[in-house]
Amino acid sequence: MSSLADWMGWLPPIAVAILWAETALLCALAPRPLTRFRALAPNAASGTCLLLALGVALTDGSLAWIAGLLALSLLAHALDVLQRLGSGGGVQPAEFSRRD
Repeated sequence: MSSLADWMGWLPPIAVAILWAETALLCALAPRPLTRFRALAPNAASGTCLLLALGVALTDGSLAWIAGLLALSLLAHALDVLQRLGSGGGVQPAEFSRRD
């Protein structure tokens, strides 16, 4: 029987697959799929990096990998925030509207 840590090492890759499947589904259902993908990609990339950092930590991976993945997640998050702020002075762009 495998240890709990071995089993938990599978959770982050499964969560990443679910995250990107959800992103793809949301894009496919949008009236402008490529525009929606551009709006969602930085957030999904940030989440992916966080989940991968968790996976590396759960499998006793290198601290350098964990730090690198966390730094990438921070950069993707910053890009997401900047994109949401856009040129409208803090007004949320239409890509994030629930009405389309």
